[in-house]
Amino acid sequence: AQDWQRRCCWRHWQQAYRGVLGWCSWRRGGLLLATALVLRHHLRGNVGRWLWLGVAAALALAVLGGSGLLPDFLTQRLATITNNLRLFDVRSVEVTPENFSVVERMALLQAGWQMFLHEPVTGVGPGNYPIAYAGSNSRDPYLLHPWYYPHQHAHNYYLHMAAEAGIIGAIAYLVLLALVCAQAFFSLLRVRGWFWQGITVGGCGIIASVAVHNLFENLHVLNMGVQLGAVWGMLVAIERQMQTRMEKQ
Repeated sequence: AQDWQRRCCWRHWQQAYRGVLGWCSWRRGGLLLATALVLRHHLRGNVGRWLWLGVAAALALAVLGGSGLLPDFLTQRLATITNNLRLFDVRSVEVTPENFSVVERMALLQAGWQMFLHEPVTGVGPGNYPIAYAGSNSRDPYLLHPWYYPHQHAHNYYLHMAAEAGIIGAIAYLVLLALVCAQAFFSLLRVRGWFWQGITVGGCGIIASVAVHNLFENLHVLNMGVQLGAVWGMLVAIERQMQTRMEKQ
């Protein structure tokens, strides 16, 4: 019983430490990570109760922020998160130094969506997002005034995949992601030993972080293909190794 209590205490301290680091980093990813850790820690119990508590906390933050009761630095930082999640038509927005990055990102997303609508089955072609954006392929450009410079991607990788490869490519990528997540889950169920458990949990963290972050940024342009492939292959190797050990026993 004492050993179990020590483990629980150690886990609580780990959660608190990582949450504090996330908030102290003051980056959007750190803030979201800290919030996710708190939810993950408390959702083990009554899920419905904590979901309602989360909704109430979000409403309280919205009311406090709208009434000016929260500190300005906290309100401004939280606003950057909501601004990146809000959908709008860039053609109806006046560009200012404050909203420049948000509007530019939305212009690229909107252009990618138009590509998908015009070529829903096969897309504009792998790697052709900047070409189609600028109209260099003898077609009408998808750019939106005044965003003339063709970036290499649409930030949201799922939308980017749909724009370049159509519904076929988007479904193929989602199937790949689902299979990788299933592989990670089965590896977690079978792994034994603290060393291999640590590697497996780390691999699952990489998969989850890339899958979520790809909603806001295309991480595949950072030459992560080799690393991700190694992580996926490592999870398969770990599961097979554990299965072989169990069969020998």
